[in-house]
Amino acid sequence: MTLFVTIGVVGLLIVLLSILLGDVIDGMFDLDMLGGDLFSVAGIAAFLGAFGFGGVISLALLDVTWIAVVVGIVAGFLAAWGATSLTRWLKRSESSSTFRSRSMIGISARVITDIPAGGFGEVRLLGSGQSRKRTARSSVPIKAGTEVWVSAIVSPTAVEVTPSRALPESPEGP
Repeated sequence: MTLFVTIGVVGLLIVLLSILLGDVIDGMFDLDMLGGDLFSVAGIAAFLGAFGFGGVISLALLDVTWIAVVVGIVAGFLAAWGATSLTRWLKRSESSSTFRSRSMIGISARVITDIPAGGFGEVRLLGSGQSRKRTARSSVPIKAGTEVWVSAIVSPTAVEVTPSRALPESPEGP
């Protein structure tokens, strides 16, 4: 029984560490070798936790080790499948957000890291009620704190910006 409890606790510790350290653990172990989230930290942690605690419950009820192992494996696979499905759903819902690249053109932003002429800095964009940080480039140097507007999309994570003061003045009406 101690072995099952230990395995379950290890699963819980992995979940706790992944919450505290975020993607650092995924980066350290590079478990995404087969694509998808089948071997993600969340999937492995769910399997270990459910295997351990499912085995403990089965062993406490029936006191037959091989049945506890089978129950643990089944519970582990079900938990890993659930964690993987939830992770995929969360990633899909994140990409379906209303804050899309094409909607960024023309919105205002504030420079948070100086942008050298022809180089890259960072801006904070506000759009659709959301705040996003993007890498930004400009043909002129722009200091942090300057208000700018997005003039082009360079990549999914980078934009080209123009200082707001450089916008052409709109002609006065008659």
